[in-house]
Amino acid sequence: MFQFNDYMQICREQQGLTQGELTEALIRYNQNFESLDTTTLSRWERGASKPSLSKQTLIVQYFSDTFNTIYPFIEQAEPIEIEKSFCALGFSKLFGRHKLVMAFPCHHMDMSRFLIKRFQDSPLQQSALRKNLLILQEMYNLELSVSHLEALANTKSSLFLVCEYDYEYYGHLFILKLKPKYFEALMRFELFLDQIQENHLATHNEMGSYLFFGFFGMSDIILSMLWVHFYAHVIKEQNTVVEMAAIVTSKEGEMIAHNMNTESYESIEKGKKTFQSFRATPKQMLITDNVVKMLFNPESCPEL
Repeated sequence: MFQFNDYMQICREQQGLTQGELTEALIRYNQNFESLDTTTLSRWERGASKPSLSKQTLIVQYFSDTFNTIYPFIEQAEPIEIEKSFCALGFSKLFGRHKLVMAFPCHHMDMSRFLIKRFQDSPLQQSALRKNLLILQEMYNLELSVSHLEALANTKSSLFLVCEYDYEYYGHLFILKLKPKYFEALMRFELFLDQIQENHLATHNEMGSYLFFGFFGMSDIILSMLWVHFYAHVIKEQNTVVEMAAIVTSKEGEMIAHNMNTESYESIEKGKKTFQSFRATPKQMLITDNVVKMLFNPESCPEL
């Protein structure tokens, strides 16, 4: 589990600064640090006190700008270590009440038996595909075939996560990695969701942008576990991710998009629905008060 004081010290030392020099750098970086002194910064690094959440976020932004890396040095950790540091239940607050998040009573179950697997490794592929197909039909009026969806899911760059418990399906998160020109066309509604083909997808090592293509959870904690896995994945893969985006058709979708710090881009009327595209850089989505709180402030996590 990552501690903010340790993270600060590691970043400062790797930058080659003294505590006094970092204090001066932060004062220059943002006016919210204008009253900062070396004594206070020393207390932060020793864990004797802690900066406010907003200042923690500014400090993470400063180091991100300095090293040109989202969460420098954390991205070098194993994905499982990054996941363990996140407060999983905190992610449920990003979604609020949503019809794709059920209220199944999972909290009394053995959480260690919930497994998040890649689509290619899950024996529950067809359950996840059929559920996602129903979601796409309901949310977007799309008429995709199971075989088309399966072909997209099986590309190596797609991130299709399936949650299972004792070999039973409990939820999924489906994300496509699109080549930049097709991503841009989709954001402008020059390309529609049901027109996405395998050749529109970027390869694993190619620069591309993530598109949220469906999710479902039997409970808020299930969905939170899936999103923790995704956020850890983006921290690790950030060098090949240009942007992240979603297309929404409801007020609930708008709320989630805003909570995840994406920005409204274009909208279009199609049939009886209004389609809106939302987009953000990985830095915009990952360095926010909400994410910093879930990563560095375990005392605020209700599951502990």
